[in-house]
Amino acid sequence: MCCMKPLIGVSTFNEKQPRSVYCSVSVRYLQSVSDAGGLAVTLPVSSPGEAEAFIVRIDGLILTGGKDTDPEFYGQEPARGLRTFDSQRDEWELALFRAALERGIPVLGICRGHQLINIALGGNVYQDLLIHRPGTNLHNPEEFPVDRPFHGISIIEGSLLHKVLGETLTRVNSFHHQAVKDLGQGLTVTALAADGVVEAIESTDPDRFILGVQFHPEGLTRISPKFLGIFSAFVNEASKPKA
Repeated sequence: MCCMKPLIGVSTFNEKQPRSVYCSVSVRYLQSVSDAGGLAVTLPVSSPGEAEAFIVRIDGLILTGGKDTDPEFYGQEPARGLRTFDSQRDEWELALFRAALERGIPVLGICRGHQLINIALGGNVYQDLLIHRPGTNLHNPEEFPVDRPFHGISIIEGSLLHKVLGETLTRVNSFHHQAVKDLGQGLTVTALAADGVVEAIESTDPDRFILGVQFHPEGLTRISPKFLGIFSAFVNEASKPKA
């Protein structure tokens, strides 16, 4: 039993197709979990009341990328630049995160998932960087491949992300027009882009694995193995016995 691979829950979204609605997520997340030694299982968008029932069956939670988050969940009205959001998914993933927090399992948030962690802990986001944070660099290049680094980030020495990647400067991919603004409780910023945009957040509790990254490491793991280290560290944490 001690050698069983940890079960990693990966959040999904509802995708409307001509004939039906599908439970979707990029296969790159699942491949990265597998390459890191975990077993990935997709979590369909469900009722928030079912979140705990899912969380008690998994060893780690990945909150994936996707659409904007409904600003209602961080106490704001829709502002210029806001794009499509799915309130049902937002409510579900917020419930998943809170159940994971209560159970103490590791959480990895990627892009939207990174922002969702911040929102769940009382923070908020810029609804559109170009409009609400003038002077930022380009963070959402059109038709740019997911497996190519786009801009540099600086990483706080001694942070979890620093320990995982082994460097304080690196280049990452970038596909977002929103970003963390005011930080949620119990979080600290551990990486920034050159223009000051938050690129990583972590728990202030060294005994808790809560990591959010604004970039997409799942798109880089097979061309730059250091990014697989993020998933490996996460899966390793998920392998530890639960209290």
